[in-house]
Parts: sequence; C-alpha cells; structure tokens
Amino acid sequence: MQTHIVKQMPGLQVGYIDPQPIAQTNFNYPKQWELDGKELAAGKTAAEKDDIREKKIRDEALKVAAYIALSLKNLQHNNCIWVPYNFK
Repeated sequence: MQTHIVKQMPGLQVGYIDPQPIAQTNFNYPKQWELDGKELAAGKTAAEKDDIREKKIRDEALKVAAYIALSLKNLQHNNCIWVPYNFK
C-alpha cells in the first residue's frame, strides 16, 4: 500500500518513527515485578510498593512521550509521518 501511495505522489515526503523505543514492552515491565523483589524493596507495605511501581511506569511512559514529541519535531518538514506501534 505504501509503495502505491508513493507511485501516485512521487513528491510526497514521508517520515518514519522507529517503533522499538515506543513499544509497550519497554515501559510496561514494572507490572511484572515481584512484591518481594529488589526493585520494590524500598516500600514497606503493599500500597507503598504499588506506588513505587506506578511511579516507575509513569516515568517510563513520559520518556516514550518525550521521544515521540522530539521525533515529530524533527520530522515536521515531512508531509506524512508514520508511527507504527505495538500496544495491546
């Protein structure tokens, strides 16, 4: 399909954002942390450990958002920007 669009509009400038840095597996891994694991050792109660886990997920999601924003800024001269993603 993409080659068909390019053949119809040869002057179309297309930009692509790398899907690997924005894959869900890159920032969703704290959900798999064990409650007695070293990553959550700073929390004493289950609620504190959940707060640590949610904070880490939020921090990683913000990194993904910053990457997308920077990529869009760098590709703003293109007519079309493709952003493939892998979320469930």
